Amino acid sequence: MRTSNMRSDQYNAKTASATVGLKIAAVLPGMKTGFSAAINELVPIEQQTQALLNAGNVPTVYYPFYYNFSRELWKLTNQGISGASLTSMAQALKDKYATRGLDSPRLIEIADTIFSITVT
Repeated sequence: MRTSNMRSDQYNAKTASATVGLKIAAVLPGMKTGFSAAINELVPIEQQTQALLNAGNVPTVYYPFYYNFSRELWKLTNQGISGASLTSMAQALKDKYATRGLDSPRLIEIADTIFSITVT
């Protein structure tokens, strides 16, 4: 069994600034590409959500919560979930946010209009 000093030495070696810098430099281009792709998909969805909220005269204090609902639906679709599983999980999300005080018809509208997911 390794001693606590051996474990500390190993941890210090793998978290040394030179080592961490090399690891980050190796994955940074992929991280930037992934971030850009995600933002390019997510921003239009948030803009569509905002347009629905503006049209429905929703108080702006509630916007972040509706955005979170949209983001969670987007995450489900990006994970490759589809069909009945997607509908079931979207229903659970709608229920979660409705329980938190958001307007159910507005959540249904977001799911249907933006993501083409039918929830009740």
